[in-house]
Amino acid sequence: MSTLAERIASPLHDEITAAQQRCYVTYRLASLAHIPLSSRGITLLESRSVISAAGTTGMRTWEAALHLGRYLCENPSLVQGKRVLELGAGTGYVSILCARHLGAANCLVSDGSDDVVNAMPDNLFLNDLQHSQTISPLDLKWGHALVGTEEAEWNGGRPVDIVLGADLTYDKRLIPALLSTLGELLSMFPGCRALIAVTERSREACKDFEQACDKGRLNYQRLPFPAPPRREQVGPFYSDKIPIQIYEVRQRGPPHRS
Repeated sequence: MSTLAERIASPLHDEITAAQQRCYVTYRLASLAHIPLSSRGITLLESRSVISAAGTTGMRTWEAALHLGRYLCENPSLVQGKRVLELGAGTGYVSILCARHLGAANCLVSDGSDDVVNAMPDNLFLNDLQHSQTISPLDLKWGHALVGTEEAEWNGGRPVDIVLGADLTYDKRLIPALLSTLGELLSMFPGCRALIAVTERSREACKDFEQACDKGRLNYQRLPFPAPPRREQVGPFYSDKIPIQIYEVRQRGPPHRS
């Protein structure tokens, strides 16, 4: 009672300060029926604000990540036993899901923001992955060459089977750099595929992404997987007002010669 009274008597933060603070959020994964209910979740420390004080959007989990995660939960063979690389991972929701619940062999949780990468160990700890050899944070900035003069092979020559990304196209100015890195990865690892969740915030959002794929000579297809109506969701819960498209992207083969 004394603790409660102390909290009630404490002055409230102003709205701007409160929005920048991080809080604990647990996402329940209802579709993973083979896992005990008490363990069927992912807990993250994330920001309530759209843009954090550091100027990044990566301190919160976006609907596209929840949607892509739901798709993977319903198609676990896509990552089971596979080596996963997540681009623009933010809070790490998708990678943590793959490493903790979907049986991925290895997960590289990458982001181009130093603040996001430095905060990642907190979320690994919250999900009992702090000592895991299966998952590790990685600083990866789009548009920069993956292999430089100091490294003969990217990631020590360890291959990647599947690339994942969610809500990476919110700023169309970032799409060319994203596709440059994505194209380099798919070229570096033949047979690798990418699953990219794109939120249709505007009519041009998907069109811009598709045009960039064409320009980068990458094949793509939309996977039929609409978000369930909000009233039918059983966890995780996210808005069904804005459509989210999931693209499968692969490297385009060489032109056919007769």
